[in-house]
Order: sequence, then C-alpha cells, then structure tokens
Amino acid sequence: MTSNPTLQIRLPKKILEQVDSFVKQGLYSSRSDFLKEAVRKHVFELKQTGNLPYIVGPFTDEQIEILKSDPKESIFIDTHSIDFKI
Repeated sequence: MTSNPTLQIRLPKKILEQVDSFVKQGLYSSRSDFLKEAVRKHVFELKQTGNLPYIVGPFTDEQIEILKSDPKESIFIDTHSIDFKI
C-alpha cells in the first residue's frame, strides 16, 4: 500500500484548540482528517472560482472603509502586503 506524502505545519495555538474541539465533538476523527478536508475545500473553491472566496486581513482603518464601500465605486488591491500566514 502506498502512503500519502506528509506535510508538517505550524498553527497558532488558538486555531489548533478549535480544531481539537471539532475532533472532540466527533465532527472529525482526527486533526489530520480536519486539515485534509479544509485543504480539499479550499482547493475546490480556488479551482471553481479562480480566486479566494473571502477577504484576508488584517486591514488598516482606511482599508476597512474601502471594503465597506460599494465595490462599483472603488477597488483596492495591495499586492505588496499580502500575508499568507494562518
């Protein structure tokens, strides 16, 4: 039997506690199962839409005001401050 490749990640304590809570509630059988499902969903969304289906922060007060405004009036993309940390 061929095993799947492994991946080591670091998560903030609060996120891991939430994942553990889901496992304890029986929503997932393990941390690995939760993370595999989360990655599957994210990959599926990206393949279907071609972009991220949500907004990633944190934002400055000015950026928050732009996000609150009508998207037809302004579009703000700051590619220099994108942070991919969880």
